[in-house]
Formats: sequence, structure tokens, C-alpha cells
Amino acid sequence: MGLLKRVKELVVKIIVRKCTPADIIDLQQISGETFRDTFGPVNSSENVEKYIKESYSFDRLTQEINNPDSDFYFALANGKIAGYLKVNVGDAQTEDTGPTSFEIQRIYVRKAFKRHGIGSKMMDKALTIAKEKHCSPVWLGVWEHNFPAQALYQKFGFKQTGDHAFILGKSRQRDLIMSKKI
Repeated sequence: MGLLKRVKELVVKIIVRKCTPADIIDLQQISGETFRDTFGPVNSSENVEKYIKESYSFDRLTQEINNPDSDFYFALANGKIAGYLKVNVGDAQTEDTGPTSFEIQRIYVRKAFKRHGIGSKMMDKALTIAKEKHCSPVWLGVWEHNFPAQALYQKFGFKQTGDHAFILGKSRQRDLIMSKKI
């Protein structure tokens, strides 16, 4: 590969923008794709596809995006959707962690865009939103076998504070709860 081509690949302009209901089809597509890429290699396709069908249906995502306590964001790399972020406050949180807590429910990056700082950019956005809303602690759940994600969260100062079950079809899995005060 030529040096110029390699340099162009390394220069990635990343923008994080809020999703609107008009983005649901793109959100549905990236949600399924990134979930499949993360969990598909080590889970039955039946369990993964059932989860995607239920959790990322058009109606379910429409309901979530219209919830005033949840927000979705796309990470755009050179104008292409490279990842997405979902954050929750109040009753939209998946665990009762207190009235001022802030959940980062989903950070997913497409395979082709990994290692370009996109996960870090989305984490920066999430932490900025939490600060603007005067929320603390910030918490998230991460699959116990997703070591790259855990490393990213640790880099941002998150520490394991608990765990909970994540049900994927007929499979019971373990998510680590990680949090930090801001």
C-alpha cells in the first residue's frame, strides 16, 4: 500500500451527532450489525438473531428514540456512520442506580472503523452530556468477555462496581457494571 493511501486512511474526521426519528432505519441497521459482530462469534445465531429482532425492531427503536430520558448519537467518520451511542437518565436506565446517575447503555463501533478513536470520541460525548446534566455517577454494563471495551472504559477511569445478568435468548451471560464519579 502506498504511503499516501495509508496516511489518508489514518486521517479520520469524527463527528458525533444526535439521532432523530428520521435516523431509525440507519440505527436499526447499525444496531443489528454491531451486535452480531460483537456477540455472534461466541453465541448461537438463533439467540443473536432473536435478540436483534426483539431489541432493535423499528417499533422498539422508535419508542426508545422518542423517550425524553434517552438519547442516541451517531459517530460519523468522514461522513459515514461508524458507530453509535445510547445514553439514559431517570427511568430509562436499565438498573435503578439512583436519581442522579447516568447510564451509557450502548457504545458500538463498526468493525471497519475500529482503532480510529471513535469509541473514545463517543465516550467523551457521553461524559460531556453527563456533566451538562449534572449527573453522577456515570455507569455502564459490559459483557465480561469484551476485553477491548473494558480496556477503553478503564482508560476513562471506570472501575467495576458490580455485575448483572444479561439474557441472550436461552443463554444467561454476565455483564460487569462499571462506574465512575464525575
